[in-house]
Formats: sequence, structure tokens, C-alpha cells
Amino acid sequence: MQIKLRVTIGLIFISTNLAFGNIFSYSLIGLPKEARSCHIQAKSVASHFEEQTKTKVAHIECTKETLTQVDFLIEYEASVELQFTSTDYSFDGVYQRGRYAEKEICDENLTKQTHIFELATGLKSLFSYCSHSEFNNKKPWAIIITGLGKSLLLPTLGGYTFYTAPKSIAYIDIFQGLKKALEKNGAILSDLIFTSSLVNGDANIHYYAKKRQTFVLEHITKTPKLEQCLAQAEEAKSFLNSSLNPPFTIYCGGPIFGEFELNLGFVNDHAISWKNSIEEFVTFDECQSHRDEVLSHYSGSTLNKLLGGFCSRNYENRKYQVVLLRDPR
Repeated sequence: MQIKLRVTIGLIFISTNLAFGNIFSYSLIGLPKEARSCHIQAKSVASHFEEQTKTKVAHIECTKETLTQVDFLIEYEASVELQFTSTDYSFDGVYQRGRYAEKEICDENLTKQTHIFELATGLKSLFSYCSHSEFNNKKPWAIIITGLGKSLLLPTLGGYTFYTAPKSIAYIDIFQGLKKALEKNGAILSDLIFTSSLVNGDANIHYYAKKRQTFVLEHITKTPKLEQCLAQAEEAKSFLNSSLNPPFTIYCGGPIFGEFELNLGFVNDHAISWKNSIEEFVTFDECQSHRDEVLSHYSGSTLNKLLGGFCSRNYENRKYQVVLLRDPR
């Protein structure tokens, strides 16, 4: 049986091995009040803990009570201390970030996320609930799932910052690209949440992996018109999607300060290195007219293979140069 508990903050596990026997403690914090008094609710919490962990609760007591929530300290008897795997990332030293702006959206995703947790970890969920964080005003609702046991694939939170809002690309396309890239690295994507303010924001990536993955979104070019950037994006796909570590997303973002940016997202290793050409041009069209000859000039290196290049405005002098994309190997 799975129970769903709506709480305001997550779980904290504390263990002690007392001199008089194998007694360990487990702290459950911020549970909503479901009974008129704390000690009544404690009975159902203790019963559920015993049933799921197959241990004996030696003692349970209320450690904090408010109008809407209550904390418990559970002392249980066991030959060895129980191990837990949880999506409460604060145990890994990562600030707990919310996923959803509304509780209803969190509740709608709870069953799906619990299924992903159990599939990725191989563990049955002990607690699964929507948690309200008082530290995140935009998206305060997070999903906390805790399983009994230690998994090889651990719930992990990562992400990247973006400075221009995506254009002409759907959320599902970014999600599927990221999912494929993570699977290539032996990881499982759980959720992708965008939190934005005006044109910039953060992408919070919830995934399961043996080790932490790194995510980066590189801003390659700046163009005055969206259609110019979109043409660059299509050309970039033609030679980057076949690389050893293709970008999980290629899209145009903006406008920011009247310009559109070509963005490439990578998991772990970069598929390219890049720098500006020496040649400078006054307009984008002038740069485009000379681009092929500029690329021909830089294409002779046997040490760093030239993959392609795009015209971009230099933010320092406002002139256009060709951004040279090379194979970093």
C-alpha cells in the first residue's frame, strides 16, 4: 500500500545506535495534520512504518505541531540501520527546489513520478507525496519519494541557465533530446522543469544516475533576425547530430537586446570547440557573402577539424565575424 502525504518540507533521517540495543531513529517532518491531535496520527504513521519496513517501532513522539502540520521522531528496532533512497536532494547537500507552481499539477504528476522512481531504483516507495517549500515562491510544490533500500541509480538534481527564451521549438522536443542523451550515459530522465523570468531562467533536470551528469547550454551566435538564426540551427543539425556526443537541443532564443541567439545544449562532453575568425564585417549580409571563403581559409588544419561556421555579431565592437566550430578531439 502506498500512502500519499502532503507536506511542507521533506524528510530528515537521523540514526543513533544506543548502548542498550539496536535502536535507530527516523525523523518525519512537516506532515499535514490528519487527526485532531498529534498522538492519534502517530498511531497510523507508526503502523505504516512497521508494515513497510518490517521493523518494530519502539517509540514514536511528536516533536513539533502547528495548525496544519506535525513532525514525528520514530525510534525503531532493527539488527542493522535501514537505508533509504529519496528524491529529497537536501540529503546530498543540494537545495531542495520545487517543480510545480500549483498543488493540483503536483498531484497529477505524483503517480507518474512514483512509477519512474520505482522503475529506476528497483525500490518500492515508502512515502510518496507533494511537498510545499516556503523558500520557492514561483514553483513551491515538489515531489518527495522515499524508498526503502539503497539504489545504484540515485535521484539527482541538475540543470543549466538560459538567457534567451526558446523560439520555434516545443518543450517535448527538448525533453526527448535530453532523455536520449541521458540514456546514452546510463541515466534516466525523470522531469524537466523550466523556471523563467522575462527571457532568462533555469532548467531544473531531475534524473537518476550512478554519478552526477553535467549540463551546459552554449550560446554560439547572435543574429539580428530570427530567420537568420533558424537557418543556422538547421545547418548545425546537419553536421552536429552525427557527432559522437550530439547536442541534446539546438534552438534559437530571444530576442535579447534586439538579437537572437543560437543555443547548443550538451550533456557531459562538448562535441565542439569554437572561436571567432579574425575577419570582421560591418553587416550580417556582408559576413554571409564572405562566409564560404572564410571557412575555406580555416579548413586546412589536420589537428582541429573544421565542422562549420556561422556569422555572428561581436557584442564588444558590434561587428560581424564567422564563429568557427571545430572538432575538439
